Amino acid sequence: MKQKGKRWVLLTAVVLLLVLLAAAGVLWFRGRPTKILLATDLHYLSPELNDHGACFEKTILNGDGKALAYIDELTDAFVEQVIREKPAALILSGDLTLNGEKQSHLDLAQKLRRVTEADIPVLVIPGNHDLNSGYAVRFTGKTYEPVENLKPAQFDEVYAEFGYNGASARDEESLSYVYPLSDELWVLMVDVNTLGSEGVLEPETLDWVKTQLEDARQAGAQVIAVSHQNLLAHSEAISAGFVMGGAEELLALYEEHDVICNLSGHIHMQHTAKSENGFFEAATGSLAVSPNQYARLMVRPHRMDYQTVPVDVSGWAKEQGSTDENLLDFATYSADFFRQVNRGKVIGWLQKEENGEEMADFFAQVNLDYFQGRPDRYDREDPMFDVWQESGDFYADYVESMRQEPAVNHNQATVEY
Repeated sequence: MKQKGKRWVLLTAVVLLLVLLAAAGVLWFRGRPTKILLATDLHYLSPELNDHGACFEKTILNGDGKALAYIDELTDAFVEQVIREKPAALILSGDLTLNGEKQSHLDLAQKLRRVTEADIPVLVIPGNHDLNSGYAVRFTGKTYEPVENLKPAQFDEVYAEFGYNGASARDEESLSYVYPLSDELWVLMVDVNTLGSEGVLEPETLDWVKTQLEDARQAGAQVIAVSHQNLLAHSEAISAGFVMGGAEELLALYEEHDVICNLSGHIHMQHTAKSENGFFEAATGSLAVSPNQYARLMVRPHRMDYQTVPVDVSGWAKEQGSTDENLLDFATYSADFFRQVNRGKVIGWLQKEENGEEMADFFAQVNLDYFQGRPDRYDREDPMFDVWQESGDFYADYVESMRQEPAVNHNQATVEY
């Protein structure tokens, strides 16, 4: 009897232990964070529209430092990295193409299908470069020629499978929609770039947003909002044209309904900001601009962690057997190209300056750090800041705004909600 009693006690203990482990497993599973990836401002250009000739080279050297010479390879490397990450969703917050070329949209959609085929939902909205663009061209040698651009009515045909078909609600006045990642977490994609409302949130869409937020509250769902244009100002010197029209009204709605955050792009600079009431927005840097990164969000109950991740283009290139030195050390190439472009922007203004070359080099490096979301890297006591102010140059105020930027790392943040 004693032996049977011991066995019974042991069996009971084992069963109890298994129940506790199972319960712990269930709790752990429910507590696992939801991983969401977000990229913005890809500015993808179809290889069919680019011969890498003189006109293209001149265009990118007079641009803003986007690594467009390798945008096809960068996009492929990004797609492969997303698939390896296995997120709950990939969000692309606008400026999908260089200038709205229909062929670029079609080619990009084909690449994104590789992500959805890996059972990863892709959610997109247009940016100000994606629709009705008069700058959609094919580069041919020393010149360019116009090509067909994409119209708003065609956008959700090309991208139907990337958010729109799975939407639980759509706005009749724009390309905005709600995508439920789960019963508890919804993504609100707000478009302000359709015909007639570029950069401005129309009253009808604002009313639609309010309805969706009220529905989310009744359903007990948390909301992450996404837009192309910024909701908050991310640079004292260059905020004009980047903050959407109607931002104050939309911000008030988000704060009232306890929206977790807003995710935007447009400004190409990596930057995070909070409103006076503590509402968080991350303007993720352009995928096409050094350090060519995307954002990874880990969403838990009452907490979200935001962190940027660079695309490992060099690793992808090695896997492809590439011998292109720029691809094999892409991080260096992309940073050098950004510095080259930005140095070129100011050197003409500094011809009469005794130390113009040094000033141009300083500007290029500080602006790289600034755009990479790392104003904590440069020394605000560097005498070159004063040299720039004394010069009275066209860019002097912008340089001073970089000095006044708090020395923080904008590539990571934690939001409690």
